[in-house]
Amino acid sequence: MRCLSFLLVLIGILSACNSQEPTNEAYAHVFQPLDGEWLGKFIVYTDTLGQREGNVQPRDINLSSLQNLPLKVSLTIDVWQVYTSESPYFQSVHIIDSYPQPDGSIRKVESRGYNKVEKGKLMCEVNKPDEQVIHSGTSQAGNVIIWQRSLKNPMKIEYFYEVVDTHYYSIVGWGYYGDDNPELSPKTWFYGKYERQ
Repeated sequence: MRCLSFLLVLIGILSACNSQEPTNEAYAHVFQPLDGEWLGKFIVYTDTLGQREGNVQPRDINLSSLQNLPLKVSLTIDVWQVYTSESPYFQSVHIIDSYPQPDGSIRKVESRGYNKVEKGKLMCEVNKPDEQVIHSGTSQAGNVIIWQRSLKNPMKIEYFYEVVDTHYYSIVGWGYYGDDNPELSPKTWFYGKYERQ
């Protein structure tokens, strides 16, 4: 009887272990496809119809999603990035964003950060001169990472679909900020495309 009890306890322990969340090992090298130097543009769009019913915080998005919306460009940022994997679970990033100014000059903003796997979860932190931006992530097949954050005060809700291949990587996303209504469609959309150098 003791043998049977021990066996049942052992089966229970093994079942519990198998039902745990993914471990770090499950995400080993998940960021590695980004390693290297990239140049490209990150474009911020505004929906000319504003927020409206339907298409609330959409998850199934791609470039076609943007092309089917009445968007206007509100900002174009030239981006230089270097990603460096320091371990299978940690990757540093150095970013220089170049913003056009009304007088024709260019304002450069330098940021540093990292992507990491911690306790079986993906995290991205970028430290800008005036803000620390933290996104949590999930990965999908095909070198896809989905990054998102949700802050309440002030409100910042963001969702980015990132795809990396040999020569390019792209980001499609949306955001809700300030007085936006998160129960309506996003007013702000993003598209970035970067070429490996």
